[in-house]
Amino acid sequence: VSFVIVRIGYRGYGASGTLVLDPMFEEHFTNVKNAGLKVGVYFFSQATTEEEAKEEAFACAYVLNGRKLDYPIYFDSEASGGSNGRADGLGVTDRTKCAIAFCEEVKALGYQPGVYASTLWFRKRIDLNRLKSYSIWNAHYNVASSPIPCQMWQGTCTARLPGYKGDMDVNISYIG
Repeated sequence: VSFVIVRIGYRGYGASGTLVLDPMFEEHFTNVKNAGLKVGVYFFSQATTEEEAKEEAFACAYVLNGRKLDYPIYFDSEASGGSNGRADGLGVTDRTKCAIAFCEEVKALGYQPGVYASTLWFRKRIDLNRLKSYSIWNAHYNVASSPIPCQMWQGTCTARLPGYKGDMDVNISYIG
């Protein structure tokens, strides 16, 4: 293990779409830094407009409060896994506009931006061609390597690490 991408927060479901700081963020971030590992963060987006996406990016920078990152701030675009995901029904154009708005705001706030999604989402639910100027983090399991060009590849979500209870994602970074 040489780096960790920590969830910084998420937007809640339903009409209100409240921004939520991950309750474990500070502890995880501190532990990663104290262990001497490189760190980045991701925000689980449920933005339905470009303004909401910019708000999510600003919230990340606000929480970081000038702390330096080794890896990008990633816009996490994926299905909510529930029946009330407010962004689940977005079309490719609107979802891509949200990702770009998030990334451009992250960049304007002095951080490196990126987009996380699965191969299927990059092919069917978001326009990868419009995101190539950002760091791409692709999730695709049970394959030997990412089937799309990316700077980071998530190859499994069921790894185990001594000292941590439960499954973990494993990512390979091509960033360094």
